[in-house]
Amino acid sequence: MERDQVVAIEPNREHVASAGYACIKGLRMADFVHSPDRLQQPMKNVNGEFVPVSWETALGEIGEKLRDIHQRHGGEAIAAYMGNPIGFSLWPTTVMSFFLKAFNAHKLFTPGTQDCANKFAGGERLFGSPNDQVFPDIDHTQLLIAVGSNPVISRMSFISLPHPMERIEAIEKRGGKVYWVNPRRTESAKRCGEHVPIRPDADVFFMLGFLHEVIARDGVDRERVQRYMQGFEELERIAQAWTPERVARVTQIPAERLREMVAAYLAADGAAIYSSTGVNQGSFGLMVYWLQEAINAVSGNLDRRGGVLAGKPVLPRPPLVENRLSRIADVPYVNSTIPAGIMADEILAPGAGKVRAMFNMSGNPLLTCPGSERLAQAFDELELFVCLDIVRNETAQHAHYLLPGLHSLERADIPFYFFTVMGLMPTRSFSYTDPVLPPPGESRDEGLILRQLCRAAGKPMGGSRALQWLSNLAEAAGKLPWAGQRSGLDRVFFGLMARASGIGGLRKLRQHPNGLLLEPNQPGDYLGKRVHTVSGKVELAPADLVARAATLEDAYQNALDNLDELRLIQKRERFTHNSWAHNAAAFVKGEHSSNYLYIHPQDAQARTLADGDSARVSASGRHIDVPVRIDPDMLPGTISVPHGWGHQRASGLRIARRTTGVNVNIIMPDGPQALEPGSGMAHMNGVLARVSPTPVQR
Repeated sequence: MERDQVVAIEPNREHVASAGYACIKGLRMADFVHSPDRLQQPMKNVNGEFVPVSWETALGEIGEKLRDIHQRHGGEAIAAYMGNPIGFSLWPTTVMSFFLKAFNAHKLFTPGTQDCANKFAGGERLFGSPNDQVFPDIDHTQLLIAVGSNPVISRMSFISLPHPMERIEAIEKRGGKVYWVNPRRTESAKRCGEHVPIRPDADVFFMLGFLHEVIARDGVDRERVQRYMQGFEELERIAQAWTPERVARVTQIPAERLREMVAAYLAADGAAIYSSTGVNQGSFGLMVYWLQEAINAVSGNLDRRGGVLAGKPVLPRPPLVENRLSRIADVPYVNSTIPAGIMADEILAPGAGKVRAMFNMSGNPLLTCPGSERLAQAFDELELFVCLDIVRNETAQHAHYLLPGLHSLERADIPFYFFTVMGLMPTRSFSYTDPVLPPPGESRDEGLILRQLCRAAGKPMGGSRALQWLSNLAEAAGKLPWAGQRSGLDRVFFGLMARASGIGGLRKLRQHPNGLLLEPNQPGDYLGKRVHTVSGKVELAPADLVARAATLEDAYQNALDNLDELRLIQKRERFTHNSWAHNAAAFVKGEHSSNYLYIHPQDAQARTLADGDSARVSASGRHIDVPVRIDPDMLPGTISVPHGWGHQRASGLRIARRTTGVNVNIIMPDGPQALEPGSGMAHMNGVLARVSPTPVQR
C-alpha cells in the first residue's frame, strides 16, 4: 500500500485454510479497484447521457419514484438482481433482503439461478433444506468421478478447496483413481486421471446407467438405506430400464467403460461422484444432482470418510425458505430467489405483478443471462432502473440512475461467507477482514445506500421501525470524525454473527487475521442427526422428480434423433469470471481479447472451416458470428463458445469495449419454456446448434 493505493497483492501463506492459495483474478484486484472507469459519484441518465448529481438529489428522486410505484402497484412491482462478485459478500446481500422486505417485495434474481440452483433444489428435496449440501472428502477419497468439472480453470463449485488439483492428484499418488467425465478433454484431465468423453446434456442417462449397475452389482448398503433413507424401492424401479448398453447410445460412453467405473467406485475405500457447472446448466441439472447424490447415499458413501460429507453450518439453523411461484408459468423460486431466465418475462408481461422498478447490484445480466436482446428491451421498459456498482457496464447503460458502491477491499466482510456459513470446506474456518482502502470519491457502502433509499421512500428497513432506528443511529455514528465514511452497522452485524456461532465477538476475530480454525467436518455426524426432512431420513424418491422420470423415455428418443446435430457448451476461462474481468488490460491481451468457437477438426472439415475463419453459430432462432479455433480436445459433435463477452456497447468500460468477443447468450434459449422444472435453471449447456461459415457481406 502507498497513499491509499494498492501496489501489489500477495497470497496469505499463513491463513489457516487457504495456505497461500489464490486466484489470479484476486491477485490483480488493483486493476479493478483503481480503474479509471470507477464510478465515484451518483449519475443520472438525462436523455441518454449520464450526468453527475448529488447524493441528496439521487436519493430523493429515486425515493419519490419508488414510493409512487409501490403505492400504485405494491411490492410485486419491485425487484432486484444481485450479481457477482458482490454475491460473495455477506453484508450487502443481507441488507438487500431487508431492503426488499421493506416494500413487501420478494423478487430477487441472482446468478445462482443460472449455475447452481439445481443443487439448492436438490438439497431441499433429498435432505430437507437447500442449505444441506454435500461435497467430496477429497483428502481421503480413493476414487473421484468429476462430471462437468474443471478445477484447473474454475476451481470447484460448492466447496472451498484451496490447491484443488494438488489434492486431486494426491488421490492417484495414494493408489486411488480419478475420472473426468466431460465432452472436452479439459486442462484438469491433462494433469491427472482418465478422461471419459460424454455427449453434452446426456449426464442424466450416465447417472441412470451408473445407478442401474450399482444395484445390479449388489453395491447397495441396504442396512444403511433401511436405517437412514426412504424411497429406495421407487429409485430401484426407475433405474431398472437403464442398462449400460442402452445409455451408451446417447452418452457415447461404451457399456464396458461404464461398468469399469462402477466396479472401481464400489471397490474403493471411500468414493465420491461430484458434478459442477457443466452439468448444472444442462436440461436435467436437478435430476442429475438427485441421481448423483442418491448413488453416493445408497452405496454407503454419504457421511463416510473418503466419500461425501455434509457441510456443518457455522450457524446452527438454516434460514427459513419461502416457497413461492412466479406469476410467469408458475415457475418456482429456489432458495428464496426467482430464476433470472424469466427476468425479461417478469418485466414485459402485462398484468398484476409486472416488474416496474429494478435495482441491479453489482451485476451485468445483459451479458450473463440468456436471451440478452429481449432483456435489453425489458430494461428500457422499466419505470425505474437503478444500478449500484463500481463501473458502468452494459446493463448500467440502460439505467436511470447509477449509484457508486464499494470494491471488496473497501468494505468489512467475512470472505466467502457462503462456504463459511454452510461449512463447505475441508478445513472449516472463520475469517473476518476490515477494509484496507477508503472509499474513493463519493462512493458509499451498498448497505448504507439501500438503507438511505428506504428512508427516502418512507419505508422502514426490513419493515421494522426498530431496525430503521438502529440504522439511522449507526449512520449518525458513522459521521463522527473518527468513524470515517462507514456506518459501523456492518461491523455490529458481523460481531453478532460471530457470537451466534459461538466463536466470540468482532474483537476476537480481529485478533486472528489469518482466520480461526473450526471443528472439521466429520463423517458420521449427519445421517440420523442433521437431516432436515420431515421424516429425518434422506428422501431418495422425491415425488416431483419421480413424476418427471416418466418423461425420460421421450428425452432419450429425442437424444437419439439428434445424435447427428451439434451441441453447444460453454467453457470457463482462466482470466475471466462471467463478464466482469474484461476491463483489465492484463487479462485481455492478444489471443485473450476475444472469445472463440472451439470445434473438433472433423466437424470443422465437414463445414469447410479453418482455424481463424469466422463461423456463424445459430441456436434458438438467433445467431452470432465468432472466430474459429480448431480444438482436438473437443468431442466430435460438440462445440464451445465461452460466455461473458460482447462489451462493444459499454461506453463506461474503456478497455473491455475494445475487445472483440461476442455475447453467446444472445442465442441461448430463454423464457419459462427453457427452464428446468423444479430448479428454474436456464438451459445453457448442451444446446442444439448449427455452424456454418459466416456469410460474406456484399
